[in-house]
Order: sequence, then structure tokens, then C-alpha cells
Amino acid sequence: MPELRKDPIVGRWVIIATERARRPGNFVDSSIHTTEPADCPFCHDTHSEEVYALKDPQHPDKPKVRVLKSGTPLFSEGGSVHRRGQGLYDVCDSFGTHEVVIETPEHIANMADLTTEQIKNVFETYTLRINHHKQNQEFQYALAYKNYGKAAGSRHIGHARSQIMATPVNPIRVKDKISGAKKYFEYHDRCLFCDMIQQEKRSPERVIVETKEFLAVTPFASRFPFEVWIIPKRHSCDF
Repeated sequence: MPELRKDPIVGRWVIIATERARRPGNFVDSSIHTTEPADCPFCHDTHSEEVYALKDPQHPDKPKVRVLKSGTPLFSEGGSVHRRGQGLYDVCDSFGTHEVVIETPEHIANMADLTTEQIKNVFETYTLRINHHKQNQEFQYALAYKNYGKAAGSRHIGHARSQIMATPVNPIRVKDKISGAKKYFEYHDRCLFCDMIQQEKRSPERVIVETKEFLAVTPFASRFPFEVWIIPKRHSCDF
């Protein structure tokens, strides 16, 4: 069973899942084969438990978006956090939730090839599921993410999908952002992100696109190539 372990030096929580090591895919070049629709587990999945579906009135047997419990979950929804010490180390059970979002009923590999309406449906599904997990008081953090490419551990199935996790601990980068924004407010009596939006609009060389609701920018101190921040203009503590 996976467990959460805290790095005592920097305070970072990590997921340790030893049973995921040395899976069959680690020994083959999965790039040479992409699953065909007839064999795709997400076109014909009947084994994983469905927790949400956005129905299509015209095709009730083919939901626009489906959310399934992960077949290889990193977390267990049963039990509780059960945080404990092992000498100087902090450990807690891998309590949380892990879901797979099937973004389309069609066998399409890349989200960029979906229609704008379908992408909107996917993001609304993220919102619904995260708000659902927010009701559990033991969860501190929820994340929707995509594994893309072999280096990220994505299997070459060829069906657009993403994942949602909710955990009882906050990632260290989230804690750092909250701490930095709080210090900025205490010193300036203003919101850091509101000021950042105004700064980037005055000097727009890093602005990628601006809409009525959002500003997309390349961050001033980016951590890696092609990093993009999408910042909501409406001041709110969450989405």
C-alpha cells in the first residue's frame, strides 16, 4: 500500500508507491505501439467504478465526460490520515482519492484536438469533482493533472484522459505560494496577484493572451521552458 512520507529537511510530502516500480511498461518501448479503439480500456471500460458522468441527451449510452475510480490508485478512500512518527520521520497512510477523467467518448489522443465545448465540459467536470472532495474536511488539497508523454509515465493508449487527486497534505510549493502572498500583503496591504496582473499588463512582453476573465503569462522567474501561468482577474480565495 502506498504511503505519504515527509522530507524532514525541506518539509515536502511525497507519495511512496513501491508496488508501482518495475511494471511491465518499464521494460518495453511503449512508443512503438498505440492502443487501437477496439482494445482501448477507456473506450470500453466496464471494470472501474464510475463516480460521475456528464450525459449526452442525444447519445445517452456515450457520456460526454466520465470520471472513474483509478484502477491503480495512489490513495485509499477507506480509513483516515493516521499520521505518525518513525523516529525523526513523519508518515501517514495514503488516505485520499484518485480518479481518472475520460475526456471524450471518442478515441482521440490529444486534448488539443477536442472541440472548445468538449474542453469546457472537462474543466467543468474538474470543478464539480474538486468541489465534491472539498466537502471532506480531511482533504487539504486537490489537483487535476495530465501525464503527457513517456517521460511523464503516460501509457500510449491514445485516448484523452486526465486525473484528479485529493490529499490530506499540502504540497510544499503551495505552502510557499501562500506564505509569499501573505508576506506581500502584510507589507504592502495589497494582493500580490492583483498587482502582478497590473504589472504584466503595463509591460506586456510576457503576456500570451488576455480575456475578460483571465490573463495568461510566462512568469518573470519561470522554473522551466514554456511555463505558463493562467491568472484569474476576479479576486477570490478559490475557484
